[in-house]
Amino acid sequence: MINKLIRPELKGFMPYTTNQANYRVKLDANESPFDLPMSVRKKLADIIMEGPGLNLYPDTESIELRKTLSAHWGVDMEGIVVGTGSDQLIQVLINTFVGKGDRVVCPAPSFGMYKIDTIIGGGTAVEVELKEENNFEYEIEEFIQTAINEEAKLVILCTPNNPTGNLLSLRCIEKICINCPKTVIAVDEAYAEFADESAASLLPRFENLIVLRTLSKAYGLAGIRCGYSLSNKAMAEELSKVKPPYNISSLSQLVAQLVFEARGEIESQIKYLTEQRAYLSRELEKFDGVRIYPSGANYILVKLPNANEVAKELERRGILVRSYSDPVLSKYIRISVGTKEQNDILLEELKSIIRQA
Repeated sequence: MINKLIRPELKGFMPYTTNQANYRVKLDANESPFDLPMSVRKKLADIIMEGPGLNLYPDTESIELRKTLSAHWGVDMEGIVVGTGSDQLIQVLINTFVGKGDRVVCPAPSFGMYKIDTIIGGGTAVEVELKEENNFEYEIEEFIQTAINEEAKLVILCTPNNPTGNLLSLRCIEKICINCPKTVIAVDEAYAEFADESAASLLPRFENLIVLRTLSKAYGLAGIRCGYSLSNKAMAEELSKVKPPYNISSLSQLVAQLVFEARGEIESQIKYLTEQRAYLSRELEKFDGVRIYPSGANYILVKLPNANEVAKELERRGILVRSYSDPVLSKYIRISVGTKEQNDILLEELKSIIRQA
């Protein structure tokens, strides 16, 4: 009976899934290998001992956190919206601007939630292929033309793109904003700390631009689910109408603010991981039959023979990496950059598997 009541476009719908297997090295979800800095733990412990006020609802506007973010970015806090990860903000963005049948243009392969949230929201996802023969680079003219032809309400750009790791230059983002003035242009920068570039610098020039950021990756806060958007005040006000009330818990707001204020320690972790990304890439390039794609993120896309079988064998050995059922990516695995110790375990096991193949 339930199947008869489901919306037609959701029948046969495949949800976003994650691997819950046991592991000794986890390099499949682009998480930081670093837990909360000790200085933050001590501050958090003191606050909890004093009484964190968890008997009260959290600040639904996340005012203190937005003040901290505002000071960092040099933007008006009225243009900042906080969500449970940038994931929620993608959904809020679609629910705000996309009606039934409206078009959302997004890259493919890329983060699967762009298409999923569009379908759930009643819109139509129009994917622009990032071609393997072009190293998965964005073809800007194709994006622009597709957005114009489809009369797209929303264009989503992911940079660094997940899972390919390639970057979209500010010049290209600027060109899309100029040529699509009646379309909302959302730039998902979940991994931008590892590339040290942001479209936030373009915000004063384009009222149709919004930048999405998260504290789940570089800031090591995947467990608290906290992200935010940067835009002009008018766009932020519209998103706030759709955002659920009390969406960020008091503890999540507190931890996010404490960690963001401890950026010195976070920046040293980012530097370490970018160095490990280079190390891991160099070592992987030594393997026969393996191709590495340049990455501006905290992961590396790797093409290798029997990719899915290799991923399964790694999992049997307690090492999780990301494999894909998508035909475009079926020959690839994505490896999150870990600590030197984690990366060396991966390399040793991968060498053993490839040697036995």
